[in-house]
Amino acid sequence: MNKITMLACLGAIVPLASFNTARGATIANWTFETSIPTTAGPLAPEIGSGTATAVHADATASYTNPSGNGSAESWNSNRWAIGDYYQFQVSTVGQSGIVFSWDQTRSSSGPGQPAPNNANFTFQYSTDGTNFTSADYLVPVVDWTATTSPPYVQDLSSVTALNNQPTVYFRLTAIQSPQNTGGQSRVDNVIVSTVPEAGCAAMLLSLAVAAVLRRRVR
Repeated sequence: MNKITMLACLGAIVPLASFNTARGATIANWTFETSIPTTAGPLAPEIGSGTATAVHADATASYTNPSGNGSAESWNSNRWAIGDYYQFQVSTVGQSGIVFSWDQTRSSSGPGQPAPNNANFTFQYSTDGTNFTSADYLVPVVDWTATTSPPYVQDLSSVTALNNQPTVYFRLTAIQSPQNTGGQSRVDNVIVSTVPEAGCAAMLLSLAVAAVLRRRVR
């Protein structure tokens, strides 16, 4: 039910309406374009409110801001170990139907060896910061300077425990060791949002279809 999937189904809609438009309310959006993440945080989102922090067991871990997924900035770190994570904390008071999406890549020596086809990270969520529910996923090696990749999406709209909460925690946690201390993983475009209302989604689809028909008539 909580399986992480890639947004392949959005391919036909994206040229007509942006992913942000197709969402419901945006609770927080970290694009890292103005926060310029060169520390472990805390980092405020560019849109909305919340806090992002990174936790590495190695105190000498370095945090940098290389190119993002189709953008100039991202949040990157090295010296990964099993259990290290990026955390994003928000309030969902007054909100329901929570969705968490993000972009992520890693270096070839980042978390994931020696079995690159196995899960190397786990997505986690919690309302108390102690007890987490997890879903493992694979982060491949993607060169964002040469190409972009679709986001990971975790649809949590069926998890009513996340609705209307003063604090909700989301983590991207390494579950495999890197090949060496220089191994890196970076994230970009981290968004906490809500699912659109059914009527809104139907309206967006109708507008998209109408736009296509108008283009064909012309």
